[in-house]
Amino acid sequence: MALGIVATCVLGLEEILEGELHALGYEDLERERGAVTFAGSWKDCWRANWRLRTANRVLVELGSWDGPDGPALAAGARELVSGRSLSDGQRGHRGGGRSRPQSGVDTGALLHPDRSFAIQATCTASQVRDSRWAALSVKDGLVDGQRDRYGRRASVERDQPDLHLRLRLHHDRASLLLDTSGEPLDRRGYREETTTAPVREQLAAACVLASGWDGRGPVVDPMCGSGTLLIEAAWIALGWAPGLLRSRWAFETLPGFDAGAFAALRREPLPAPGPDVGLFGNDLSAEAIQAARANLGRAHLLNRAVLTSGDAAGFEPPPGPGLVVVNPPHGARIGTDAERWRELGDLLKQRYRGWTAVVLAGEDRGKQIGLRPRRRIPVRNGPLDGRILVFDLF
Repeated sequence: MALGIVATCVLGLEEILEGELHALGYEDLERERGAVTFAGSWKDCWRANWRLRTANRVLVELGSWDGPDGPALAAGARELVSGRSLSDGQRGHRGGGRSRPQSGVDTGALLHPDRSFAIQATCTASQVRDSRWAALSVKDGLVDGQRDRYGRRASVERDQPDLHLRLRLHHDRASLLLDTSGEPLDRRGYREETTTAPVREQLAAACVLASGWDGRGPVVDPMCGSGTLLIEAAWIALGWAPGLLRSRWAFETLPGFDAGAFAALRREPLPAPGPDVGLFGNDLSAEAIQAARANLGRAHLLNRAVLTSGDAAGFEPPPGPGLVVVNPPHGARIGTDAERWRELGDLLKQRYRGWTAVVLAGEDRGKQIGLRPRRRIPVRNGPLDGRILVFDLF
């Protein structure tokens, strides 16, 4: 039976993530704030973890119920694990609504006391506003359900639990989800050297995917920092999965995991539109170039890369056209230096005519570039509001 699967993402990347899922052949997608939901099998869950470039995590829904207060949250969680329908008095004075298990998952069997767990919660537009209280209430309900079913309870481990659980409380409706990723999916495994305010991997991948780049021509980043944009573009061009260097996922420890089936899934070919892609990075900071060189080496791309140190204005790109991707300093990193943004716009117009350009800009910087973007996507770049701006430089 189908699972309810939730792929989460940075706010603003929902459309791009939905496009990734469409490309993987999934239908009946539902876009939410910071997530895209779909139905699938456990194999689909593994594939999403292995191949989605713009997702943060892949979650599986275990059940949902009404949770207007703490007793209702606890009662619904208890019923979900024990499988017993509780009386109104057991649910709490306001009632919890009967828990609805998600088809395809026996939550009570999954939450066997031999498996430790940890739970995190988010609360939006609900009467319960304290996420810690919500998580504690559901935890109490889960262990009570374990006592009902098994006569004992699991331990709660914050650091290395067997099961990572997420509670989403929205408009007083509680959903309990299982995190199948473990570490966030943006931790690809290649970036051990960083620079000030580096772009996150899934946001870098989103910049490339938003451009619609066909994989032809070189990739240039004249302010490359630690090389993340170059690496993500190259992995897309070469058809290398974003999970290529990752050592483990949380789903590998779940009951029913088939290591052979997952190994076969990892051998599935991915589209490789740019098998001969070349990478050209430049940065004013020698330390940034050193970090980029180390990261490109770990990403198995150093033989495709040419790195130089100097000002972006003095960098001469290779023959194009191709893709130029830039994450200039913005927000608190450069204050109100509008002149540098105008200089960037002039640089793109003069040096990269015929290219496609993507600029990850601060919220208020797009107009200062002096170019009309083909596409503008509002995103959250860490603590900052930003924009992915795509330009056709004709």
